[in-house]
Amino acid sequence: MTNDLRFTLEATDFGPLAKAGVELRPLTVFVGPSNTGKSWLATLVYALHRHFGSARGRWAPWEPMGPGEDALPEHALADLLRIAEGWTATAPTAVRHVALTEPVRGAIESHLKTHADAIGAEVERCFGVEAGSHLVRRGTASRTRIQLRHGVEGSSAPAVHALTFSADTWAFRPAVPARLQVRGGSHFLRRLAESGPEDERVRSRRAWEAIRALARNVLPLRRPASYLPADRTGLMNAHSTVVSALIRSATRAGIRGADPIPPMSGVRGDFLEELVEMASSGGRRSRGEPLRHIGERIERRILGGGVNVGSLPGVPYPHFTYRPREWKQDIPLANASSMVSEVAPVVLYLRHVVARGDLLIIDEPESHLHPAMQVAFTRLIAEIAAAGVRVIVTTHSEWVLEELGNVVGRSYASEPGDRGSGLVALDGHDVGVWLFEGTQDGGGSTVKEIELDVDTGLYPSGFDAVATALHNEWTEVAEARGGGE
Repeated sequence: MTNDLRFTLEATDFGPLAKAGVELRPLTVFVGPSNTGKSWLATLVYALHRHFGSARGRWAPWEPMGPGEDALPEHALADLLRIAEGWTATAPTAVRHVALTEPVRGAIESHLKTHADAIGAEVERCFGVEAGSHLVRRGTASRTRIQLRHGVEGSSAPAVHALTFSADTWAFRPAVPARLQVRGGSHFLRRLAESGPEDERVRSRRAWEAIRALARNVLPLRRPASYLPADRTGLMNAHSTVVSALIRSATRAGIRGADPIPPMSGVRGDFLEELVEMASSGGRRSRGEPLRHIGERIERRILGGGVNVGSLPGVPYPHFTYRPREWKQDIPLANASSMVSEVAPVVLYLRHVVARGDLLIIDEPESHLHPAMQVAFTRLIAEIAAAGVRVIVTTHSEWVLEELGNVVGRSYASEPGDRGSGLVALDGHDVGVWLFEGTQDGGGSTVKEIELDVDTGLYPSGFDAVATALHNEWTEVAEARGGGE
């Protein structure tokens, strides 16, 4: 399982959500009717990862930003120097538990508060909106509030971060615990300990660098994230057309009367960017080992063939192909079945992008899949989670939930051999299923956790009510038919 500590995300008056609170686990499933906020909450998780994480080419909140900050208060600087000097006597790889004084905690929180606009801008980008006001739940005068609570290594108290939007302004209010675990080798802390008092400007800069180094240990979501949107089939098949249109739109932006193209959400833009990069540079990250072996199992068990990516001579766009098993030549992915083009991005991301510890969000994995394939795909998603990738899934599928119940049920077997040959089992504590429900008065959706019924092996999602209604309707049809004879 992933080494990241679990965390709880709460959202109030956010898009279609009136109130939502979920604990994100190694495998988290959002289920419920359409337009209840499942993808909204998944996109929010992705946006927070994109800000706090270490995505390529993006600034992270603990990295140096250059001069411009005021000098640390005197008490904070003195306390920070004592913490930094303790590092000179330890090995570079040591792990230390550090007690933070109130002045140092205040400096960390003060630093993090300055990033409210940057966090808000990333949230707006991922949703493809021009302002945070578009994210506030309609029909309410309340402000949007997002709260993230997570454990911190070395501390019995959690860190709590609140992001709010009101009066056209983003605000970020972190609460840093008094103790935390800091891993050795912190270059900035050592540099501060080695600095002399003769150059006040240098010492001030290094002190803020040390504050950022400490801030890294109280922030969650520091791993890269990938989002596979529900319309990935269309994006896969039309990526070159979409990218070309965006380029034309950018180059014609200054031409009066040019037809504007609606803005694309960051989720879809990032997906397209990853696809292009797979062809231009192989799409491999320098960090971590991609989960190629699980991608190969998806090709064998579901696709019945291999997915490949390349580029045509002189064309900067990727060229995706599919080769059915025992065929001697590839066919364009656009000519393959919708099932193949739907699952192919998962294979490519596991091969080129996603590594242990990352977040992978899959919107509606059941799309274009036969029920039997939905079951097989759910088992492989469980394997991805078991390999150490945090997975979030949004779904409307009864088959996905039923197989997930089996995945958890197998963990109750007294002996590993009783769980079924080659079938993955996940502990119930590592799986969270959250039901999104709209309110009858139209006041926004609410979210609650649903737990596995160990007697039936089912999650009470409401799918059975649909089956019951259909059965009752058939009963009426049958009775009416009988009465007419």
